[in-house]
Amino acid sequence: MNNKNIPLTAKTSAHLRLCFGGFSSSGKKPVNQDAFAALIPSDNELIAKGAIAAIADGVSSASKAAEASQLAVTQFISEYYATPETWSTQKSASKVLNSLNQWLFSQSSIQSSSLNLSSQYSNCESHWLTTFSALILKSTTGYIFHVGDSRISKFRQNQLEAITRDHNRKHGDKHVVLTRAMGADTRLEVDVHKVDLQADDIFILTCDGVHDFLSKKELSDHLANISTPTNEGELEQTSQAIIDHAIAKGSDDNVSCLLVAINEVPNRKLEEIERDLFTRTIPPALKLGDTIDGYTVRKVIHASIRSHLYLVEKSLVDDSPPEVLVLKAPSENFIDDSVYLQGFMREAWVGERINHNKVMKVKSGEINSKFLYHLCEYVEGQTLSEWMHDNPKPSIGQVREIIKQIVSALRAFQRLELVHRDLKPDNIMIDALGQIKLIDYGTVSVASLNENQDTILESVPQGSLNYIAPETLLNMKADNKSDLFSLGVIGYQMLCGELPYKPMKRAEVNFKHYSQWQYRSIKQFRPELPIWLDLSLQQAVQANPKDRYQAFSEFDRDINKPNITAVEEYKTQPILQRNPVLFWQGVSFILAVALILSLTLS
Repeated sequence: MNNKNIPLTAKTSAHLRLCFGGFSSSGKKPVNQDAFAALIPSDNELIAKGAIAAIADGVSSASKAAEASQLAVTQFISEYYATPETWSTQKSASKVLNSLNQWLFSQSSIQSSSLNLSSQYSNCESHWLTTFSALILKSTTGYIFHVGDSRISKFRQNQLEAITRDHNRKHGDKHVVLTRAMGADTRLEVDVHKVDLQADDIFILTCDGVHDFLSKKELSDHLANISTPTNEGELEQTSQAIIDHAIAKGSDDNVSCLLVAINEVPNRKLEEIERDLFTRTIPPALKLGDTIDGYTVRKVIHASIRSHLYLVEKSLVDDSPPEVLVLKAPSENFIDDSVYLQGFMREAWVGERINHNKVMKVKSGEINSKFLYHLCEYVEGQTLSEWMHDNPKPSIGQVREIIKQIVSALRAFQRLELVHRDLKPDNIMIDALGQIKLIDYGTVSVASLNENQDTILESVPQGSLNYIAPETLLNMKADNKSDLFSLGVIGYQMLCGELPYKPMKRAEVNFKHYSQWQYRSIKQFRPELPIWLDLSLQQAVQANPKDRYQAFSEFDRDINKPNITAVEEYKTQPILQRNPVLFWQGVSFILAVALILSLTLS
């Protein structure tokens, strides 16, 4: 990867098109301790994860400088693409960088808790130390992660602008002290930037052996001479010309330059995105015996205005029993609803990436099918709504066990940076042994896909009324605490058959502030339930997410073991705060009695 001209080409998406060209040389030094690497992945990964360009400059006073820089760029790219496709760019990059930094630091033979960088790496003969700068290009945004004094700059409309800040201190004319490096400490401080991408942008990644010796004007002149940014060969030639120029200007260090040219960014109109969504046909309502792509309908499980579910079989080529699955298709009522169809497609995309025994497995339909549907794992049992009808007053233990399983499933969503957004009893199956499974996640929010421009923005809150978290209704926001709210509502409903807040109809939803949600104590409906359980449910469904449990584990803990501290604090509160409904009922009663007495006396 060093000391030679490297062609970096790959097939790109029709939506984001870019190319790379770079050159690296040891310059006047005997060994090249710089490294750079770049990758444009396949179309699907380009949409979910983006393309990467990275550069590193090994710290010359460290004995493993060259190895550290090489490992930093190659492992960062490799491990970044190994993170879940659902994760946001920042989460993926941060996880990889922290892990990589820990490994580099662990290779040190001196196990100090911190390295004094200003001492110019004294006693660091066996350290693996390097600067690191990466540019991840995804949709219309560039994500920059930077440690050290390598540099990333942007050339737009003949103007060169440095995006990163050099982490060093200069003493005198030549003596430079690096203040940050990968592998120097167990704690890694990374500068993170986001920049917009425009067609014809050129990003330049350089080590200090280049930008410390060439002025902004000199670099700009080289970049302005690029006539065809789509030509990797010309980018490589320009990189080499920049390297040669830096050496001619007296650079006594390794010299590396990597150019990234943006040829085209996503700029599709809404109708173009919708056209792609409507390329497949919604199947007509099927009946027993109908066949679609080799799947034969054996039972119509469910039909609603939103979707149709069929139990289907597909005969296999050998003598093995037929494969039994559930085929799910959108209702024709949503033939023109691009937001719904986008969610329907996301459900299959997520279903192929989430693997948990409490979440129904989903996969896309046949690749070459003209129909829009997906195939689901067949789950025997009943919905949680049906279970609640059959068990109107379950024990705390029964509800506790169901909540524990739902928490397990939601944690699987959380680990992948997914938000369910439509958790409700109808979307949960429970079998005869009490085992649950989430069966519908068509409104799931995916962090990585939310970063892309090729996503239709939602204009209304997603989810089912009376289970939607207040912040979603008020601000169109949803995160894992929103799913926790829905779980609290379900737990409350399982125990008493009621809702923790006065039921709403969609036409009535005109709330403007969290204070408009007034919690109803579960003891109104089941007086025998303990106060500690009521307090746990109340905190789970707090209207303001800041007052809610901040993690599923906190809710799970408090419904399994009474929170005595919370109970004691509750007892010390005035009745107006503990039970405002009861307080005002009491005030009303007293006023009524006073009025009757005044009328009687008069």
